[in-house]
Amino acid sequence: MSLLKIPLILSSAVAMQVSFTRPNQSLSSEVVRNTFSERILLRVIKYGLSFVKGLYWGISLAEIAIIASRAAGSSTLPSMIQQIAGPLLGRIQDMSITSPFLIGTALVVTGGSIRWWCFRTLGRFFTFELSVRKEHQLVKTGPYAIVRHPSYTGVIMQLIGVPILHGSQTSWLRDSGALDTFPGLKQFVLLWLAIEIAITIMLPLRISREEEVMKSHFGDEWKRWAKEVRYRLIPGVY
Repeated sequence: MSLLKIPLILSSAVAMQVSFTRPNQSLSSEVVRNTFSERILLRVIKYGLSFVKGLYWGISLAEIAIIASRAAGSSTLPSMIQQIAGPLLGRIQDMSITSPFLIGTALVVTGGSIRWWCFRTLGRFFTFELSVRKEHQLVKTGPYAIVRHPSYTGVIMQLIGVPILHGSQTSWLRDSGALDTFPGLKQFVLLWLAIEIAITIMLPLRISREEEVMKSHFGDEWKRWAKEVRYRLIPGVY
C-alpha cells in the first residue's frame, strides 16, 4: 500500500472542486434566451454539480482514511471508525498505485488545470450560464489561442478520467466492496454517472449554441478568430 496515493487523491478532488465551482454569477439580464436543452443543462449545473463535488470528496476522503488506517494499524483508530472501516479493511489486500489510477488522476487533474486556466483568462466573462456580459470582449489569448472551447476540453477530460480512476477493476471503490457495504452508495454513484452522461450529451449542443451567440454578438471579429483557431476542442482533430 502506498502513502503516495494520498496527495494524488487529494489533487484530483481539488481539481474537481475548482472545475465545477462557478467563478462568476451572471445577471438575469445578461443571460441569453435559453433553448430547451440549455434549460436542462442549467438544471443539471444548479443541482447536480454540488452533488458531484460532495460525492467525489466523500469517496476520496474515505479512500485516504483507509490508506492511513492500514498504514497506522486499525487498532490505533477510534472504536466507532474501526466498526465502520473493519469490513472494508478485511477485504482490501492491496491499494498500490496502478496504471488506471495514474491515468485517471492525470486526466482529472489536467482537465481541472485547463478549466482553471480558462477561468483566469476570461476573468469576469466566464460564467456557467450562456450569457453576454456588459462590455463583453472576445478573448483570444491563453488557451483560447489553441482551441475555441478549451474549458469543455477540460470537462471532457475529467468526465473520462473519473470512471477510469474510481471505476476500474483495481480501484478502491470496487475492490473494497464499499458499494455493497454502505446502503445507498451504489445508487448515489449511478446518479453521479447519470449526471456525467447528461453533461456529455448536452456539451455538443451547448458548443453550437455558444458559437451562434458569439458569432451574432462579435460578427466579423469572431469569424476572423474562428479562421485562425480552427478547432473547437482538440487541436488537429475537432
